Amino acid sequence: MTAARILIVEDERIVAEDLRLTLIQLGYDIAGSTGTGEDAVRLARETNPDLVLMDIFLAGEMNGLTATEEIRKFSKVPVVYLTAFADAAIMEKAKVTQPYGYILKPYQERELNTIIEISLYKYSLDRQLKENEEKYRRIVETANEGIWGIDAEGKTTLVNQRMANLIGRSLDEITGHRIVDFIFPGDLPIFSRELEGQRAGKLGSYDLRMLNPDSTVRWMHISATPVYDERGAFSGSFSMLTDITDRVMAEEKLRHINEELEMRVQERTASLDHQVQFLQQLIDTIPSPVYYKDNDLRYMGCNKTFESYFGLSRNAIIGKTADIILASELAAPISSKDRYLISHQGIQVYQIKFPHQDSSIRDMIIRQATFSDGKIKTRGIIGVMVDISERVRVEEALSESEKRFRAVVQDQSELIYRFRLDRRILFANKAFLDYFALEEKGTIGYIFRLPVHPDDQHVLDAHFASLTPDHPIGLIEYRCIMSDGAVVWQQWSNRAFFDAAGNITEYQSVGRDITRNKEIEEQQRTLYRQIEQNLQQFATLNDHIRNPLTVIMMLAGLCNDEHSRKIVERSQEIQFILDRMDKGYLESEKIRMFLRKHYNIEG
Repeated sequence: MTAARILIVEDERIVAEDLRLTLIQLGYDIAGSTGTGEDAVRLARETNPDLVLMDIFLAGEMNGLTATEEIRKFSKVPVVYLTAFADAAIMEKAKVTQPYGYILKPYQERELNTIIEISLYKYSLDRQLKENEEKYRRIVETANEGIWGIDAEGKTTLVNQRMANLIGRSLDEITGHRIVDFIFPGDLPIFSRELEGQRAGKLGSYDLRMLNPDSTVRWMHISATPVYDERGAFSGSFSMLTDITDRVMAEEKLRHINEELEMRVQERTASLDHQVQFLQQLIDTIPSPVYYKDNDLRYMGCNKTFESYFGLSRNAIIGKTADIILASELAAPISSKDRYLISHQGIQVYQIKFPHQDSSIRDMIIRQATFSDGKIKTRGIIGVMVDISERVRVEEALSESEKRFRAVVQDQSELIYRFRLDRRILFANKAFLDYFALEEKGTIGYIFRLPVHPDDQHVLDAHFASLTPDHPIGLIEYRCIMSDGAVVWQQWSNRAFFDAAGNITEYQSVGRDITRNKEIEEQQRTLYRQIEQNLQQFATLNDHIRNPLTVIMMLAGLCNDEHSRKIVERSQEIQFILDRMDKGYLESEKIRMFLRKHYNIEG
């Protein structure tokens, strides 16, 4: 073990030399020796001793008390005062500088050694306490839940920024005030009953409403743990608060979903042990696995959820490395990540597959950060594991559904593709790619516009503009100009997809080539026009025959001979034929109506 280095500040040379020889004999190293307060401050800064023996009365302008105050500005090194006077007034002034002890001159070697050892031990405990306070502070600051601590009288002793934000107040507005000032009046009986239960040693898990400055309320689920002092007396409680306002409004009957987490207090005899237990109680209220490791990657502690995931007790975990408690295929990457974080410091996030003790494989997000001591030296790692198994399962199910959809669509003969508002293609089936002579690699993810005929573009624009959340589907026909210059007709069924705000997110189109159908319709239209022309010619010819026939019948009727009678008879037969032709012409009007209705052909 390295010997402690001591700085001697004594203006009497004989006493200073005696101290130096005595300390060396006791096994200490001498960091330096001086008789002035100014040099004491300089040497304390330069040598960084483990302890300073400081004479209160020094020669020069700066006495020992002033020198200690200056040293305190840059170092927490323990100071032990040397004085030949035990004056009460001087002792009161000395207390302000927070010394670790006093030695009256003339001193005894045993007394000197005892006070130095006690001071070094106390300083070591203080450093450990600060390290634990740093761990506690990091966890409190990074917690996603509200944290609230009160004393035995119900006054706020601890609250984090997350809690202050939840109830719309600043930390100064809460700290030092009674917690009942922020509780909805109607829920005060609930709080009083729970606080009494905590005084009796019970854990609390309950819901109540907290007041915002505008008199609105937020529902909180509170997990509370009683806190005891070194004598075992109730000194307050510590609570983790979760905002459940949305859940209560949506499902009033599901208020109690947080599982009570049991916490046991093991040792209450010393201040350091109390802080360790307090830290353990804090992390045990966190529902995700939490752990912390030292610089050698040995587990220093964890919460109960971490134990349940590993299937090991805390005692079986603490002091071990991941290489010991995990399978090699999992321990290797974890240790590699940890070593990188220790060397680079900061925050680290990564994902792993973790074998849960119930034999299931869980998808976990690891979030961890380094923590340091009061001298900014890295002391280890604090980490939280977030179980995202359900989210991964849902994403995989969606991916599988998407694969099945694509497989079905790829087999369709119709032209199918999906695209965003900026015309960037999200998906296109093989029929679509083949029809437009496209390659999937240069098409999916790129902007593509159908080669619409210029005369039909305004019709297409109006069609897409007409799609709304109430009528998201539309059918349209238009012409396209293909790469070889051919003009083809296409029919498309387009569907728009909208977000919750009613904005279009993407389109899906299913199309087919109807060029041949259009050609057949045009041929039919031409034939029907020819029929109409023939009917018109037939009507005209009927009139041309009927007029002279009437004259012939009139002239033949003027004579009463056999020849005239035959002319009249023949003319009547022709008249009968013409009447039947007239009747047939009138019936052909039905044909004309059909042509006008379905083919837009006028007579």
